Amino acid sequence: MFEIRETHLMAADGTPLAAYTCGSGEGPPLVLSHGLGGNIAAWRYLVDNFGGHHRIVSWDYRGLYRSGPAAPPSDYTVPTHVADMGAVMDHVGVDRAVLVGWSMGCQVNLEMLRAAPQRVLGLVLINGTFGRAADRAPGPSLGDWLQLAPKILRGAESFAPTLRHLRHLLPDLARSQLLLEFLRGAGLVGDTADRRLFAELAGEMAGLDPGVYLATLNALGAHCAKASLPDVQVPTLVIAGDRDLFTPVANSERVAKQIDGAELMVIPSGTHYTPLEFPELVDLRIEKFVRERLGFNRSAARGDAGERPGVTSRRRRKRRASHQPD
Repeated sequence: MFEIRETHLMAADGTPLAAYTCGSGEGPPLVLSHGLGGNIAAWRYLVDNFGGHHRIVSWDYRGLYRSGPAAPPSDYTVPTHVADMGAVMDHVGVDRAVLVGWSMGCQVNLEMLRAAPQRVLGLVLINGTFGRAADRAPGPSLGDWLQLAPKILRGAESFAPTLRHLRHLLPDLARSQLLLEFLRGAGLVGDTADRRLFAELAGEMAGLDPGVYLATLNALGAHCAKASLPDVQVPTLVIAGDRDLFTPVANSERVAKQIDGAELMVIPSGTHYTPLEFPELVDLRIEKFVRERLGFNRSAARGDAGERPGVTSRRRRKRRASHQPD
């Protein structure tokens, strides 16, 4: 696996940010924007598959994981996350990149394209949508309920101090197989998801500051990039799971339809955690997109037979995100 290097910087408003880089090669850089419940570890399979041919960059959203809370007045809006992304790219010396987003990351990436199109080579949008629930495709989803009313979220934020006192109890519960079995039974996670990795991510997510998390979710629910979709002029790949209850496939179909030339891949039996359930399919499709739409052929760049491009061996898939170099 590739060693992930952690670095730190200050956002424009003084918020401390944690950023991550790994990989190298002749391919276009990949900037990974994760979901609200994930960090760089959630991209483990993609890092394994693409690190040998691309420089990979990611960061923790402000207030989450290793990034510090937002400096007063505590701005957690999507445009601010976009500004943070730009600061991270500047800090690590990446001028232009393919933006790969998962869930919340799709909205961040669409907003980045609107704010700084010169920095975007292409878009990969996984299990996401363009924004506000009321403006999305018809039909209920869990995402709609989570973002339905800002009043609900603001009310939930009032309980954050109480939740902080209980926070030390949550990671162990989240890491237990009981949680995964419950989520699988409810149809929120598929049977093929990596149990160990999912438990690890759930445990880290459970340790987050609930006030920051709810403030970020509230701001995300108010964001909408719908109007900018017809103006997207970069190659775009949309990936969805047909069993995604948070961002139903109809939303991805709508996004792909409104972006000229966008490609859509729907993965049967994929939930909101498609990259953890079908990593080979996801990575092979991204590799094909980069080759055909962006002109980078990793097989030609490698110059030998080697391992089948885009397919992570079972041995390497089991390596953990501590990332010991191959």
